[in-house]
Amino acid sequence: MAANRPARGTRVSVTLVDVAREAGVDQSTVSRVLRDDHRAKATDETRARIREVAVRLGYVPNATARSLAMRRTSTIALLIPQVSGFIYADIIKGAGDEARRLGYVLVVADGSEMGRANDAIRTLVLEGRVDGLLLASGTLTDQVTDDLASVFGNIVVLNRQIASKIPRIIEDDERGMYLGTCELIGAGHRRVGCLAGPKDVDTSRRRVAGYRKALREAGISTSPELVVHTSFDEAGGHEGMLRLLDVSRPPTAVAAASLAGAVGAMAAARERGVVIPDELSIVAFHDSPLADYLAPALTTIAMPLLELGRQAVQMLHRQIIGEPGPKAVTVREPEPLVIRRQSVATLHAVAE
Repeated sequence: MAANRPARGTRVSVTLVDVAREAGVDQSTVSRVLRDDHRAKATDETRARIREVAVRLGYVPNATARSLAMRRTSTIALLIPQVSGFIYADIIKGAGDEARRLGYVLVVADGSEMGRANDAIRTLVLEGRVDGLLLASGTLTDQVTDDLASVFGNIVVLNRQIASKIPRIIEDDERGMYLGTCELIGAGHRRVGCLAGPKDVDTSRRRVAGYRKALREAGISTSPELVVHTSFDEAGGHEGMLRLLDVSRPPTAVAAASLAGAVGAMAAARERGVVIPDELSIVAFHDSPLADYLAPALTTIAMPLLELGRQAVQMLHRQIIGEPGPKAVTVREPEPLVIRRQSVATLHAVAE
């Protein structure tokens, strides 16, 4: 009957049944293949045929129906220390791209005000609004992380070693800081300072370990007064650099454990009339386009943050679908890379 026909211009929804009929397989196989479910028993040829048919017919998954059937929201949350932080854009992009590829929506929570962020995360978890959590905040204690895990199993911790068995993924902080310190030593510097992060933060400890390893291999003794622990932000770098410049024999070069800290350090040097790189060389851990626009342009260590975010989502996805996977991952590829700009000078050009 004419009354049963869709109105002209109305798009007829393509269903899993339509795709299954056209591809010559059952509906459950189509559903699992299109979700990248490892339990789908299908050959590569069948998988390719199903995807080709879905694209040709214009199949669009019904998110509401899928959520009800699977008891999932297809949403994951990422908690980061500070949304405005220089380095987190790459982590968010890597995580967001991979989440989208796997069929998730990524929600980002700012941990700079931990009380509010913690409440938001607990609400998302307890009300079942997300399928999994990515925790990138170094300020979260193991106790808070364990409490979350006790009521919600799908959690991956980013860039922090933890005592519990919760899956975690880190970048090779020690290797990156080692390479940055070697860059300064290779330029002839023997008195190299370190603007470290907070003493009780795992990433800070690993970066200081890389700094000490580079000095040790070069036969340079570590001077306690040249390792300054402050916050990772600009204010911490500013405070730390002033303290380094106040020692009886200031360093001729500084390895900063964060890009934000290096920005603050450069401001402190400028206030004291210390010219970079003529009188002081500096290298910063992590890279950002911002480094090109500082005066002078800042030499940095580029870390694989996109890959860190991408692999973190993969680990979380495996938990959500019940697929086994590694509990501890270190992202070593691509290798940390020193981006040479204009903030490092050879020692003969520096009045030591």
